[in-house]
Amino acid sequence: MGKIQSQALANTIFSYVGMVLGYANIIILFPAVFSEMEFGLIQLLAGMGVVYSQFSALGLVNIIVRFFPFFKSDDKRHDGFLFFVMLLTVVGFTLITVLYVIFKPVISAYYIENSALFVEYYYWLIPISFFLLVFLVFDSIVRAIHKTVFSAFLRDVVFRVLTTLGIGLVFWQYLDFEEFLLYYVIIHGVIMIILLGQIILSREFRPAYRSETLTKLKVREITGYGLFSLLAGSSYFLAQNIDKIMIGSMVGLETVAVYSVYIYIATVIIFPARSLYRIAIPIVTEAWKDNNLDLIRSLYKRTSLILMIVGSIIYIGIIVNKENILYFINPDYREGFSFFIFLGMAMLIDMTGGLNSDIIGTSVKFRFDALFNAIYSVLCIVLNVIFINLYGALGAAIATAISMLIFNILKWAFLYKVYDMQPFGLKNLLVIVITVMSLLVGWYLPHLGNVYADLLYRSVITAAVFFGAVILFKVSSDLNEKFDKYARKLKLIR
Repeated sequence: MGKIQSQALANTIFSYVGMVLGYANIIILFPAVFSEMEFGLIQLLAGMGVVYSQFSALGLVNIIVRFFPFFKSDDKRHDGFLFFVMLLTVVGFTLITVLYVIFKPVISAYYIENSALFVEYYYWLIPISFFLLVFLVFDSIVRAIHKTVFSAFLRDVVFRVLTTLGIGLVFWQYLDFEEFLLYYVIIHGVIMIILLGQIILSREFRPAYRSETLTKLKVREITGYGLFSLLAGSSYFLAQNIDKIMIGSMVGLETVAVYSVYIYIATVIIFPARSLYRIAIPIVTEAWKDNNLDLIRSLYKRTSLILMIVGSIIYIGIIVNKENILYFINPDYREGFSFFIFLGMAMLIDMTGGLNSDIIGTSVKFRFDALFNAIYSVLCIVLNVIFINLYGALGAAIATAISMLIFNILKWAFLYKVYDMQPFGLKNLLVIVITVMSLLVGWYLPHLGNVYADLLYRSVITAAVFFGAVILFKVSSDLNEKFDKYARKLKLIR
């Protein structure tokens, strides 16, 4: 358990370092060095690559973690499991790539008017997606042998540092745009090869091409589970990236660039939840095993409230500091702040939903998680078509917020009906009141002449009003306990 905890800590550290590096790249460097169309193409290829690789994976990410223990053996051949996994990887990627090539005329027709540059670089998506796919598979393999730190370091830190280096090479005119795209493809391959090196050096795997465990029954079980995982995972990642993909088709690459900046700013809201999920999910899994529904209900309620509080202060903190944040953003991107209002709201809604997906996904009713993800992706597509036609890229942000709200309502209703679990009460309503009050205070504070001083004093006062009210009205017992603990240490209270 100590090894797992130390790895979780290292993963969290790398995630936060990666967030800072990603902020520097997406918010500052890309907009400063590349044209909006060029940056938009890079973001479109990245978003489409995630979806492409998820469909190509055929559910392998979950297959590896779930079934590896059944194949694991002391001779490190693991009954040919690794060969079977790589075979499925090739089959899945080949299948999706054939479809991608066959449907080029259809796909190109959607993009030629507003995003002709994507059509020009149409086939560059294939190698990007391949490297993303293989890294995804290798990452699942190292997770199965409990060696997750290095892959997190490669994904969150090394890749972003190499991206920063590439942007610098463009800035100093060592690379032009097309050469940078080639460089961007290559660094995807580099981290994939380095991760392969870790797998080889771990000596946890030896070549094996036959399997006695892979009976017809086992293949049928793995295939069924893989198709279920494909539906669940691919639907979710499609929903998460469909707005950028459809903006590229219906509006243009320039708008994809601007939209991507505010997506990244919005993800800051949900970032703290990742650490909490890592801690809570094993507890939920253990509680299901012990049939301890009261513990799950309590955890569901407490985490939802805590995440709502944390998400709310980050959300309003960004809004009240709008002018200060825009100071650091390329002037061509500043008109898009309205995107954040709805994208941030979507993240806040998802935060407030708490552990609903994880509770469903670890229960005996786990298949409903895939159903809700499928509904979510369909909602995103339909609502994006409707609202982008009405309001352009702002419509995509509105569609994201509405679909996220419906997605979480469905999961809330399911847990309430099936397990009599629901996390909301009067305290959640109180958080909304405190949030609105704090937002108004921060918004109407007079502006100071210096952006750094204004950022500091506006943030401190807004946070003081918000958390002062939260503590005063005892919204969360967890937060009050923490406050009392540190207040006693500082001798502020007895």
